[in-house]
Amino acid sequence: MTPLPMDMAPEETQRFLLEALRSLEGVDARIETWIADDSFTAYGKHRVVRYDLEARVGGARHPRRYRWLGKFYDREDDARRVGSVLTALAASDDRARIGVVVPSVLAYHPPRHLLLLTYELGESLTSAIGQDTEAILGAVGKTLASLHALPVSLTRTHSPEAVLSDIQPRIADLCGRFPSEAKSLRRAFHALESDAPPFPRSPSFVHGDFGPANLLWRTGHIVVLDFDKCALGDPASDLGNLFAQLFRMSLKKPEKLPDFTIARNSVLDAYRRFSPSDPDLERRVAWYERATLLRKIHGLLFSKNRPQEPAAVQQRQAEAVQLLRLA
Repeated sequence: MTPLPMDMAPEETQRFLLEALRSLEGVDARIETWIADDSFTAYGKHRVVRYDLEARVGGARHPRRYRWLGKFYDREDDARRVGSVLTALAASDDRARIGVVVPSVLAYHPPRHLLLLTYELGESLTSAIGQDTEAILGAVGKTLASLHALPVSLTRTHSPEAVLSDIQPRIADLCGRFPSEAKSLRRAFHALESDAPPFPRSPSFVHGDFGPANLLWRTGHIVVLDFDKCALGDPASDLGNLFAQLFRMSLKKPEKLPDFTIARNSVLDAYRRFSPSDPDLERRVAWYERATLLRKIHGLLFSKNRPQEPAAVQQRQAEAVQLLRLA
């Protein structure tokens, strides 16, 4: 499928923003000024634009300011799936009760597969974690347990078989890049195949990419962003993904996370306190953790969505080699 052009003419953008504003504030609302900024983040595969507006609402003497986030998708199905999940989360009494913070959907623009969301404030978890590590790690574990308990219906699943199918060609790439490590890489993949956990009989709602890049810290709460990979699956998959990324952080930024083992145990203890008993959880988490680490090593070397300046490429290569030796 050929992606839709994502550049919107100013007139089209203003019409869309005005419709969203009036659905929120009433038909008399009008936009006085607006700007679109697509340079504030380079993270992720989809184009993201921040919209800053000043508007007059209900005859108020002074304009109000709004900050929204627009996310463009290649496929309508993806945009609508994410929108329906966020709408369901926003409507859930359970979410409000347990304090899970997620963006709200303001509008959808079908011609561009553009989802308009609230812009959620908070400090990057990567920046904040070194300041109040214990409290943040405990909140992360509680938030993830709460997220997994939410009743969200989806047809998309995240299975161990899909994980293995995704990793197998990556292993081939890595063997080509590191011939001296090919034997150990193939052995690691075969171990994943033989140890693969079953798909749960009663799968939970999982975020799919629960890691520091998609989390904000806001006065005691974790804000969870980017539900593009959400599915039904094993809760251990989110924990394994998180721990692989925290392990990487502990190597790359030890001043923020000096002891990975303590951090891992802190999150897992908090998660267990707010989750039903799951005796086999640790084994499954370790499996997803190993799988995610191999995928991250491949991404550091082969992803085209990262900066391609020579210094950045060299830094990622060095990090990949370090992770490969520890995997």
